[in-house]
Amino acid sequence: MKKIGYIRATNKEEIEEQSELLIAAGCSKIYVEPKENLNYQSKVKLAQVVEILHCGDILAVTRLSILSSSVQTLLELMFTFEEKHIILQATKQQFISSNSYNLDELLFFLSEFIEDIRVEKQAYGISKAKDECRRLGRPPKLSAKEVLKAIELKQNNTSRQVANRFRVGRSTLLRHIARSKKSA
Repeated sequence: MKKIGYIRATNKEEIEEQSELLIAAGCSKIYVEPKENLNYQSKVKLAQVVEILHCGDILAVTRLSILSSSVQTLLELMFTFEEKHIILQATKQQFISSNSYNLDELLFFLSEFIEDIRVEKQAYGISKAKDECRRLGRPPKLSAKEVLKAIELKQNNTSRQVANRFRVGRSTLLRHIARSKKSA
């Protein structure tokens, strides 16, 4: 019976953290999936690991979300493991496929898996947007020209009057003016 670890690369720190956990869990060998292989069909290292493992062997991961990015592909993998009598262990979640769990515990593992995937996809989307130099969040209510005009109008009017003219809240107007002065 051998215990093999599997890591999906996202960044260097996460790879190091996952390898330390899997080594501590007693893995004799660890396979690292390159960052480029995001979907299940192209996970070359995972396919190699599944071929190497035999009846009674253990595949260890830190979290279930390392294996798959959808519930369907996770279940397909688990059925494959079941057919080959391979034991799946998720070290951080204390999940071992050979143990029996009640419905509440299974739903808990499933909800953790879904949350991990949501967080992962959100982080990926944010990093992709930053790489493309796209602004995150809501667009500003006032353009730079409007802020300059508001600063000019504020000398003779109250903040409330100027805010009403631009159809924004007083606090929004003051926030835009403060950012403008800070960047100048």
